[in-house]
Amino acid sequence: MLLPPTLQSFRAQSLRSHLALEALRAGSGNGHLLSELIQVLYLAWYLQEAGFGAADSVLYAHAEQALERSAARGKTNDTWVLDNDEALALQRLLALHDEQLLQTPVNAIREVHKRLARFAQSERSAPWPRLADAE
Repeated sequence: MLLPPTLQSFRAQSLRSHLALEALRAGSGNGHLLSELIQVLYLAWYLQEAGFGAADSVLYAHAEQALERSAARGKTNDTWVLDNDEALALQRLLALHDEQLLQTPVNAIREVHKRLARFAQSERSAPWPRLADAE
C-alpha cells in the first residue's frame, strides 16, 4: 500500500520540477522531464482554481505553448530543449507553483492530485482558455 503524499514529497516534487526546467534549458532534457513540467502546469491551474495562488490564464497558455513546442522538437529530432522565452514562461509557472505549495494544506494538494488523475483519464483538452481566447 502506498502512503499518502506528505509536505516533504511535495517539496521534492518542486525540486524535480526546477531540475527538469534547468535540464531542458541546457538542452539535456528528455520526454520524462518534459512530463514533470506538464504535470506542474496542470497542478498549478487546479490549485489556483481551489483558491491557492493567482495568475492570469495567459501564463498557463504561454507555458502550455512552450511545452508543446519543446515536445514537437523532441519528437521530430530528439532535441529536448526550451529556448530562453519558453524557459522564462516555465520559470514563472514554477515560481507560482512554489508559492502554492507553501500556502496550500497537504489535504488540498492531495485533492488536486486526484483531480489531475481524473482529468488525465478524460478526453478533455486544457482547462484554461487557449492563448487566442486568453489575451
